[in-house]
Amino acid sequence: MYVSKKIPEHEREKTSAGLDRRVGTPPKQDRPPSPAKFEADMEDFEKLVEFAKKTIEDIAERYKNEATGDAKIIKTEDIVMDIRVRWKCIIPTCFGYGSSPHCPPNSPTYEEMKEIVSQYKYAIMVKYSPRVRTMVMPRYGVEGIQVANEVGELVSMVEAEAGYLGYYLAMGFKGGPCGFCGILNPEYIADFMLGKDIPRCAVLEGKMCNHYLQARPALEACSVDVFATAKKIGWESPYIIMPEHPKESVPFVSWHGIVLLV
Repeated sequence: MYVSKKIPEHEREKTSAGLDRRVGTPPKQDRPPSPAKFEADMEDFEKLVEFAKKTIEDIAERYKNEATGDAKIIKTEDIVMDIRVRWKCIIPTCFGYGSSPHCPPNSPTYEEMKEIVSQYKYAIMVKYSPRVRTMVMPRYGVEGIQVANEVGELVSMVEAEAGYLGYYLAMGFKGGPCGFCGILNPEYIADFMLGKDIPRCAVLEGKMCNHYLQARPALEACSVDVFATAKKIGWESPYIIMPEHPKESVPFVSWHGIVLLV
């Protein structure tokens, strides 16, 4: 049996590495706390949808990518799960495979995700639609990861807002691999493709996540069929974009995220 050993204070390794990556005190601390919520409140959900739509606009403006989007409250029974989706991360092996704790083989499995979703009745689904040219080769390699990070930021902000409203078990997932750091970071990915040595994800090195407030598991890694789910809730069925498709042939591009609420 493993027994933890307390390290004497004078023997501990001193470091300040984690101090500069923690979010500081907000400029304003003027929000009254909400009581913990255990049931759905449609008035809260309406506020959350409006918050998500405004956040989409803010992120699109901040990153200057002309993205549009939408948000909708859904029942979790409409979330389509299919184990084949996770396997498509493996066959053929996705460039994100093993790159972070949010992609296979490290992300929640089909069975785990199915159990997680079953504990909730409602969720909010967000759609983020960037410019088509960023999602078509050759620009997708770098700009696509940046968009995935923007979706991660969107989902994390919606999740946080749900927490402020009292939904303390709100849990977010988004489309695409994590590229906040590691080999898929937009600053590194070109060098990675050239076979150069790139810093690995800090979590995979046994360290604290550098972007723990924004990094979220990939929906597809958790076996969520995002295309089928989007169609089921009434949104347009996303297009499948392949390397030989010219940007002029693609009507629109959509990335999605889901925040489980209550």
